Amino acid sequence: MLKNTANTYGIVAKAFHWVLFLMLTFSIIAGNFLAAMPKGAEKLQAAGMHKSFGAVILMLIMLRFVWKLLNETPDLPAGTTAKETMLARGMHWFLYALMFAQPLSGIMMSQAAGIPVSFFGLFEFPVFLEKAPELAKFFRGVHGTVWILLVVSVVGHVGAALHHHFIRKDNVLKQMTTGA
Repeated sequence: MLKNTANTYGIVAKAFHWVLFLMLTFSIIAGNFLAAMPKGAEKLQAAGMHKSFGAVILMLIMLRFVWKLLNETPDLPAGTTAKETMLARGMHWFLYALMFAQPLSGIMMSQAAGIPVSFFGLFEFPVFLEKAPELAKFFRGVHGTVWILLVVSVVGHVGAALHHHFIRKDNVLKQMTTGA
């Protein structure tokens, strides 16, 4: 089934979820290796690839968000309190905000540093910011903070899914894996 139902996520939502999880994980790890590299041609090439993959991630997040808006969200398990519902929905929206903020802050950081953002050498993204070193420093801080918030939030998200699966023994984890 392509679309979500009241009982489970559809194949498209599951594909977005897991592909973006893998891409974001790889990009965060690669970004940390990139930060540790010495200046030089290899670092510039690696940075270009990191930015290109960040652009792919941004496009996939946009598509995922549109798909989310066009589909129903599976029901939470019976017995979920209003507070738990608010926390679950709030965490999902927070994760979306972080997933958007990470690649956007990277693009803004590069542009404010006067460095164009290329998509695998095929084309450059439109320039939204002129060179502004202080603004580049600000966006570098945002980019460096958001990945940490993203990792912490994903760990919490995984912890909640495992809690549902092993403690509550409901179908929350199955909704995003094998079905309801």
